[in-house]
Amino acid sequence: MISIIYTFFLINLIAAVPLPAIITRYHTAEAVTQTILKTTGTTTVWIAPVGIFVNPDGSSSTSTVWDGQWNTYPVTFTSNVNKGAAAPAPTTPTTTQEPAPEPTTQAPALVQPTTTSIAPPPTTETTPPQPSTTAAPPPPPPQPETTQAAPQPQPTTSSQAPPPPPKSETTQNQPETSYVAPTTSTTSTTTTSSSTTTQGSQQTPSDAKGAGLNANLSPPNSIVYSPYANDHGCKSSDQINEDLEFIASKGIKNIRSYGTDCGSLTTVLTKAKQLGLTVNQGVWISEAGIDSADDQINQIISYGQQNGWDIFNLITFGNEAINSNFISINDMLKKFNSVKSKLQSAGYQGYVTTAEPPATFIKYPQLCTQTNMDIVAINPHSYFNENISPENSGNYVTSQQSQVASLCNGKSVWITETGYPSQGSTLGLNVPTLLNQKIAIESILKETGGDCTILTTYNDFWKDPGPYGIEQYFGVINLFN
Repeated sequence: MISIIYTFFLINLIAAVPLPAIITRYHTAEAVTQTILKTTGTTTVWIAPVGIFVNPDGSSSTSTVWDGQWNTYPVTFTSNVNKGAAAPAPTTPTTTQEPAPEPTTQAPALVQPTTTSIAPPPTTETTPPQPSTTAAPPPPPPQPETTQAAPQPQPTTSSQAPPPPPKSETTQNQPETSYVAPTTSTTSTTTTSSSTTTQGSQQTPSDAKGAGLNANLSPPNSIVYSPYANDHGCKSSDQINEDLEFIASKGIKNIRSYGTDCGSLTTVLTKAKQLGLTVNQGVWISEAGIDSADDQINQIISYGQQNGWDIFNLITFGNEAINSNFISINDMLKKFNSVKSKLQSAGYQGYVTTAEPPATFIKYPQLCTQTNMDIVAINPHSYFNENISPENSGNYVTSQQSQVASLCNGKSVWITETGYPSQGSTLGLNVPTLLNQKIAIESILKETGGDCTILTTYNDFWKDPGPYGIEQYFGVINLFN
């Protein structure tokens, strides 16, 4: 019986085991090769640098430094912000103000603002050149020296925007920042006005009103002088002579001009020579294009051949014309060498250059490496970099100078325009007041040893205020001994 049961379970166990499958045919499909073509591209983008604020409590914030003006900071930098110190009251509290594009007579600068200012088309009206630190309107073509036509608009102080210097672009170029500009009160406008009146009464030239606090700073080697009246016309010969005597009495040895109109090649040069001053003679390139300066070149050649060339320590062909979008980098590369050759053929053996914000040379180093430029002329303005406070203006200016020098194959770099406004909008750490103007100029003179051109002799009320309301307030003559 047991054997029967055992046999029964054995049969069931065998039946439960699956039988192995027998493969009778194996088929392998042919390999198929598929080729996929992909196209890739590389684009080089000039990226604006980033500023880092490090506060005493250890916290920090960052902001993108605007790259459209002279005041680029090509590297990451650190600024200490003393929250405990009282900030001067801003004339116009504006942290996110978006100015219009800026021109370049003054040259130029850089953080928040973007230079996309649209310069007005040239007109037959006589309006003085508008240097603007922000985006100033483009100047009208230069007027013949034989007339007293109103001055042609000059470039900006700030270069401003790329042009407009800075600020007019509240569009894509305007960087965001987490920093809130200091705003204590709005009484500084009243204070500034009263100071201006008081100081003006102490000066002989009428235009000295508002030309900086009375101080005892050692003078710079050079200062900007414009022969334009506040009513947008030309100053008289007597006024020009008086102004130049006042400048010479301060110990300043050189003046910079931006064009050839309003007696620049007659009264100005005659008086400058009499006083022993040399001149950085400007040739204004307008929005009409690179050839808009041809007549001025001919006027300068005519003067030099009749009177000699020793009055000129430099001839500057264009002031921030590229930064203002009046011309392209290629326009300048094609024209510059021919202009220099023409001047040399006429007997001029001195330096020839073009002036631009540092940002232009940083973006287009070929401007100095692929031309016969003798020296490199830059217009750095710390006001446009919201991360740079007035007391650090000098370090900022010389840092820009060193950076451009490193890109220009060892060519000498001259600071042909720099300064600080006494009124206008607050921009980051920059609060335009008479005191801050003095602090900034003192810092610049200390760091440069006075080897620079300061913008400008008197407050220029013939200019447009500009997006930041600063363009008229760069006068500093009273600061010097």
